[in-house]
Amino acid sequence: MIMRYTAWEEFWWNSITGARTVVDRVAMALLENKMVVLKVPSDLPWRYPMRSAIQNAFNERTDARDIVIETIDAVDNNPTDQEPGRFILQTYASSSIRTGYREKSRISIQDYISDRNVIKNRIIWVKGLDQRTAGKWLSFCRGFSPRSAADGLFVLEVHGNFTSGDSRYIQSIDFDDCVSSYDVQQFNSFIMDESSYSTDWKRYIAAAAASVCGTDAELSAMLLEQVDFRSETAVDGLQRIDRQGDFARRGTEDGSDHPLRYLRTGGTAELWHRIWTAQIQVLFPLIELERQKLIEKWHDSIEEALQENHVEQFGAAVTDPAEVELGTLCYMMRCRVSGDYRMLYIPEEADRERIRFLHECRNKLAHMNCCAPGQVAALLDGVC
Repeated sequence: MIMRYTAWEEFWWNSITGARTVVDRVAMALLENKMVVLKVPSDLPWRYPMRSAIQNAFNERTDARDIVIETIDAVDNNPTDQEPGRFILQTYASSSIRTGYREKSRISIQDYISDRNVIKNRIIWVKGLDQRTAGKWLSFCRGFSPRSAADGLFVLEVHGNFTSGDSRYIQSIDFDDCVSSYDVQQFNSFIMDESSYSTDWKRYIAAAAASVCGTDAELSAMLLEQVDFRSETAVDGLQRIDRQGDFARRGTEDGSDHPLRYLRTGGTAELWHRIWTAQIQVLFPLIELERQKLIEKWHDSIEEALQENHVEQFGAAVTDPAEVELGTLCYMMRCRVSGDYRMLYIPEEADRERIRFLHECRNKLAHMNCCAPGQVAALLDGVC
């Protein structure tokens, strides 16, 4: 396990390519005087640090230091479900301006808000939007023609299957278009640099946690902190984290593919498949590399056995030691040609055991089964 570094959330949003792309795209859209529709997963990692990172990125690129980002919750702050324009007047306008607008006047509520500087120097970040309310807010935002960010802008944070479409003053940015599990794997690699694991272990743990957690970097970081991968699996870690309750709201949305949803609904087969994917990515090449090294070490003995015996592999005779697979090596070591004479004799017992062990692990992975923690440890530590 590793020590907790308190600023990993800032590192994620500021230094990891995909996450930083989200930050930069939102900041640049605001600098171009556009309203933003930011589509994010319901299980977005570190949403508050994301908003801070966007505010900082915006501030770094503008001279207008008095512009602030203010967050409102469409559910908690607007429990009566007022129309967006009325809600903005109610929340930000003085009483005289608030009561001065008439629905039947020739001026739109958007122009009224702009002409009276109701949201001057404000970027209003609206969260808690479902598809219905997101549509209402989007229609409201389309009525503005901001000349600068100082006139007031909106960021609509939405999740679910919502499509907005871009226009002159509206830009859509989708988290899923920018961030993938590869970003989480890269992020995990930086976290693992703080640990005492070997290089192979770091690669495996980074890949396994990313494969299981998808784009939830926050959950992945917690997994790296809490799990001893030498004796536990990512599923063990998820079960412990879920019992702690810190991520109780993750994976609760219908149709979510969050790992905690699979865990709670009996879908552990999907989690094991994700672990298997990481093992194929990291362990399978290591097994192949070790097979090649063992064949190089015992090349002459293997070549002699192939010359003296007819050995078939995948329905064809094999004559080149480099092509001999682990299963064939195991067969050659146990096959008796006459009496006690074995087709292939490897004098070092440790190497014989290692070949059998590698074959067992390779066979598991080839049949879409996961290697157990003890087997993973034996592979990565180079012991039987």
